Amino acid sequence: MIFIYGVPGSGKTYYSKQLSKKLNVPHVEADKWVKKKYGTCQAFKLFGPLNETNAIKGLLAVRGETRENVRKLLAKNESIFEGAFLDPNDLTLLGKVILLVVPDEKQHRKQFYAHREKLLDFSGGEFRAARMIQDYLITEAKKLGIEILEKVK
Repeated sequence: MIFIYGVPGSGKTYYSKQLSKKLNVPHVEADKWVKKKYGTCQAFKLFGPLNETNAIKGLLAVRGETRENVRKLLAKNESIFEGAFLDPNDLTLLGKVILLVVPDEKQHRKQFYAHREKLLDFSGGEFRAARMIQDYLITEAKKLGIEILEKVK
């Protein structure tokens, strides 16, 4: 199994679909199958105003809320599995885990809002949360020895 994760707008779905075609294996977009109360970059609202601590608490809350449903999806043995809220701590023994990141903030902003116009508050809270969460994910991935792929133009 291959697990692709990263913040919204990092290119997970695009990359996963391309890899799925190349390897001729199934692909599951977890965000479409796992129900959650809040999106990964909106969950900070459960803990108060947007700041780094609340953004990370929100991510961890979404991971906790979705953990059991992710396990159920994994039981289907799909080959490429991607989602913003995947917990690499749960996946490293099950297969290859890859974190996708977008270092360029301008490019990330464009990708982030590309398919979410009707879903997000354009005041910038969700995007700022995504950037904070991405920094956390990079640190986490380095500690776990997870491959980090940078999305470039």
